Amino acid sequence: MDRDREFGEFVDARALVMRRTAYLLCGDWHRAEDIVQTALIKLYVAWSRVRKDSVDAYARKVLVRTAVDETRRGFFQRERTVDVLPEAAVTDDSADFDLRQALDALPPGQRAVVVLRYWEDLSITETARILGRTEGTVKSQAAKGLAALRDLLEDEPTLRIYRSEVIRKGKTKLARRRTAIATVMAFVVLAGLGTVGYLALPRQPSGAASTAGAGVVDRNAQLTAILRDAKVIPAGVTVLDVPSVPAGPLQFFDHGDVRRAVALLKDAQGTGAVTIELYRGHTNTGDDVSWCYEPEVAPCELRVVDGIKIRSSIAGKQDGLHIYQVQALRPDGVFVEIRSVNVGEFRTNIVGMPKLDGPTTRPTPVLDRETLIKIATLPGLTY
Repeated sequence: MDRDREFGEFVDARALVMRRTAYLLCGDWHRAEDIVQTALIKLYVAWSRVRKDSVDAYARKVLVRTAVDETRRGFFQRERTVDVLPEAAVTDDSADFDLRQALDALPPGQRAVVVLRYWEDLSITETARILGRTEGTVKSQAAKGLAALRDLLEDEPTLRIYRSEVIRKGKTKLARRRTAIATVMAFVVLAGLGTVGYLALPRQPSGAASTAGAGVVDRNAQLTAILRDAKVIPAGVTVLDVPSVPAGPLQFFDHGDVRRAVALLKDAQGTGAVTIELYRGHTNTGDDVSWCYEPEVAPCELRVVDGIKIRSSIAGKQDGLHIYQVQALRPDGVFVEIRSVNVGEFRTNIVGMPKLDGPTTRPTPVLDRETLIKIATLPGLTY
């Protein structure tokens, strides 16, 4: 059975029940329908990953989270100014005897069975055990309760969720998701490359003088001191050198128009790589920290700390690869990019670039996203 047919049968079977559940959550039939459609589109995108023996439970979780997210959105996100006034909203006068009232009108035994069976999605056996009744009694009361609800809810608005529309929108979202995954992974690789024209330039160790004249401050030495004084490396972690890099671990050095510091971090769980890069007026990253990729692709967070705009995300979670990434735009225009990966190897042909196609060497990166954000917002850590 192909994806669309299988999913379409689920929509036909469960959309009505999902809308009634959403109505209980929001108290409005039209909003409930919007919530269900949004939840079904999300479910379509994740359909290949959902265990078919738990699809109802997963769908209920997605539905509830969608309803909660919808209620948290500001008014400006739900309302839009239009040129023509829309048709008057249905006030549900015909549905004054709403679902909650209908449930209240059922005898206590039937109400308990209906809620446990069809809203909690419990089996007949589980429902019978909880209520201390026989399975035959549960079946009988479930049938009577549903029949009574149908009579009480005969004025419920007609369901306007169509499988073809949900599948069409789901396919669009899925295509965008796949494109975003490819974009993220391509960006991670390209960002590490830096400016191609500078790859062949000689590398200058951080300890070497960075100017021709005496008395001029070595900026790389300053940045290295700022990083070390911040004590961002967790206890129990050993900082190791990277053989292909012309500077010690977490010592800044010049590489073209980038100031970079790298290291291998080792603890009891394994080894991971970390790269810190500072760009001054660098535009080739093609990056804008004011927006996120879709949550399903790269769980992402935007924030501002001391005037520094930050985007933190998980840029890769495939074949065990985890890339924790923080990108920050400082008020002086300097772009900071920090990556922590669960791969314990760097490329030999690209200075400071972790070997993302290498084997993973620990479950997750050593430094978490909060630590990377702390580094990106360190006072003075600018080009």
